[in-house]
Amino acid sequence: ERCPDGVLGEHGPIYKFSDSSRECRPCHENCTRGCLGPLLRDCLGETLPVSRKTPTLIAVMVVGGLFLSCSIVLL
Repeated sequence: ERCPDGVLGEHGPIYKFSDSSRECRPCHENCTRGCLGPLLRDCLGETLPVSRKTPTLIAVMVVGGLFLSCSIVLL
């Protein structure tokens, strides 16, 4: 009727989801609160890590643009 959630396995709790044929399949190994499918993006209660390079890249481009425009004005 329902797939087991959080069954203690060798490496910690194991979560499963019910597929279209109503069979229990294991969640992605990094899911710690259950899932809706086999992929990491299907995990419940978790968000994927956001790349920290994007804000740094934007800041470098803004500072570089300001430096370049000041240099052009002074020349």
